[in-house]
Formats: sequence, C-alpha cells, structure tokens
Amino acid sequence: MKTRRARRPSLAPREVVLGLDHLERRVSFISVGAAFLLALVTVVEWARNAKTTNTAKLSKANTCPTGFHRVGTLCKEVVTSTAGAWEVRLLFIVVVALCILYFTVRRKRAGVACFAIFLGFGPVYGAGLIFVLFGSWLILRAYRLQRFGEAGFASSNRVAKERGRARREGRATKSTGANAKDTTQKTVSAPVASKRYTPKKPPRRRR
Repeated sequence: MKTRRARRPSLAPREVVLGLDHLERRVSFISVGAAFLLALVTVVEWARNAKTTNTAKLSKANTCPTGFHRVGTLCKEVVTSTAGAWEVRLLFIVVVALCILYFTVRRKRAGVACFAIFLGFGPVYGAGLIFVLFGSWLILRAYRLQRFGEAGFASSNRVAKERGRARREGRATKSTGANAKDTTQKTVSAPVASKRYTPKKPPRRRR
C-alpha cells in the first residue's frame, strides 16, 4: 500500500500567499484599466458596426463554400455582427473587470487570478492572452512564496540554490557525525553501575 507523501509546509504566512503585495496590486489595477479599455474598443466597434472576416481553405475542386468568395488561395466571408453579439461581449468584459477590481481592492489573489484567466478565455480574441498570462503570473508567484518564501524569480532561485547547498552540506555533516559516533563507541569503557539501583555495601564491622 502506497503511503501519502507529507505536504511540505509553506515558507510564507497564509495571509501573504493569498494576498497581494504592492507590485501585484499595481499590476492588477493596470489589468483592470486594460479591461475597461477593451470595453471601450468594443463600444467603438459596436458604433461602427464592425465586420468580421472568416477564412476557409479551398476544396479539392478549388471552389469556396457557400457565402465565401475566393481571394488568392483562400476563401473569405465578411459577416456583419448583430448588435446583440456586441452587447453580450461588452457586458461580459465590464462585469469581469469589476470583479477583478473588487478582489484587487480586497487584496485577494485567488479572485484576481481566476477572473483574469476567465476574462482571457472569454470573447476578447487576441487580447485575452494578456489576461491569461497575468493570472498565471499571480499563481506562479504564490507557488514561489509557498516553496521558497520569495515571490521574485531571482530571489526564489537564490533561495533554491542556498537550500541545495545546505542540503549537500547537511549530508556530509551527517555522515561525519555517524563516523565520529562509531569511533566514540569503540573507545568508551564498560558502563558504570547506576547509583540509583545499586545497593550500598554494608559498613565493615570493627573487631
């Protein structure tokens, strides 16, 4: 039967791991600003009734699907999005951005990271990669805090190197201590009787 591995204790307090430091909080506010900027771009595109271009490959007969027209070696289709699609996208971005702002003010790392990644996988197209990277960055810094006690890349690497060096030195010291123990055992004489349990000798009688 396999025994479960003991969980390594966190080197940073729980409040530090789950909270946000000054740098993380500042970057979180910047991400909220980027989300509202993305919402503004959505409003502008909505007002202009922007068109979406879909592409497809040519068939084996070098023809395009219905609704597509051939442009070079590809088939393209220009679709005008309905107002409802823009409304859903705008509402999604604004609501998630407000959630990120709320958890940033409350200094809740988990909430900021989860909603940032959620926004990244939403209908924000290429801009979503920025929010996915931001949420992953917060999670990675929390992992470094738990394991090394430092959130930065350089500082956590320094702690890891010092820990590895100390582990190697600890092994050498342990083996040296065992050898010293064996040598001591060889030179020690026979054990002396305990005074507590050894009865005292009766005094000699005078003749």
